[in-house]
Amino acid sequence: MLLKRFLLTASISIPLWAQAPPVDPAAADPGKKIVATIAGRDVTAADVQKMLASFDAQTTQAFQQNPQYILSQYWLFVHLAEEADQAKLLEKSPYKEQFEGLRMQILRNARLNEENNTFPVTSEMIQAAYDKNSAQYVQARIKVIYIAYSGQAAPTGTDVNALQNAAKGALAAAQIKRTEAEASALAKDIVKQLRAGADFGKLVEKYSEDAASKANGGDFGLIKAVSEYPAELKAAVFALKPGEISEPIRQPTAYYIVRLEEKGFQPVEEVRAPIVQALRNEHMNQWMKDLGTAYQAVIKDSDFFKQLNAPSIPGVPPGLTAAPPKQ
Repeated sequence: MLLKRFLLTASISIPLWAQAPPVDPAAADPGKKIVATIAGRDVTAADVQKMLASFDAQTTQAFQQNPQYILSQYWLFVHLAEEADQAKLLEKSPYKEQFEGLRMQILRNARLNEENNTFPVTSEMIQAAYDKNSAQYVQARIKVIYIAYSGQAAPTGTDVNALQNAAKGALAAAQIKRTEAEASALAKDIVKQLRAGADFGKLVEKYSEDAASKANGGDFGLIKAVSEYPAELKAAVFALKPGEISEPIRQPTAYYIVRLEEKGFQPVEEVRAPIVQALRNEHMNQWMKDLGTAYQAVIKDSDFFKQLNAPSIPGVPPGLTAAPPKQ
């Protein structure tokens, strides 16, 4: 009886499996999912990914802000290109010549990119460049006491962060009633106390007006040669020896009193990428210079080029001159 019941169940199950709904292709391959339609044409997720791969950063940002518009414009672009291809317009002038010019430009850029990207940079080359330019990789860990005064913060750059920091500095300075002369006098007195043996942490707690570093006992973190701090601040910091106290360092809205904790160099692995790029740039500059020398044109017939540059005369083909008038 049990065997008979099992066979009956199996016989019923077979047609049920056969009648199962077909598998959605998009479920097996998410790239096949239809995400839009344009002029009766289905656009899949894979189509959109392929489109995005061809975009630059600006167009990608525009797509993120308005995907419908960019999709519409892109597939209109594709449609017009397909029609032009079907009409063999690239076999006609002036399109044929324009296309050849673009082709040469793309090939030229491809050759330059390959020369740059495939130029072999060895570990020995990286180490040699690191040793030669070690001053670029100096870094210092410092503690500071920040004495603010009412002043005007100047941006240290033109990017958004620099402008935002300058705005924050100006806002903070507006809250300070201390004059620059008063801040200078106070900073000098603090330096005198520190050099006489006063506890740095206690003076940070008493005087410093930078909330972030004050909360960490004056710890300002690392300053690197490539950091976007004012040059005079970095110069004063790197001139110190561990444990030394700087003179008050004037900035647009405050005086900094710095104690150097330690000084060293960024690890070579930390700066490997910029060193590789610098070596490749150096190679490319020399490579292009050598090519420029090899392909320096030597004019053999200056009159020919003078004729090409001469003003055209109506009725006379370019490169030719009109016959002199009869006497």
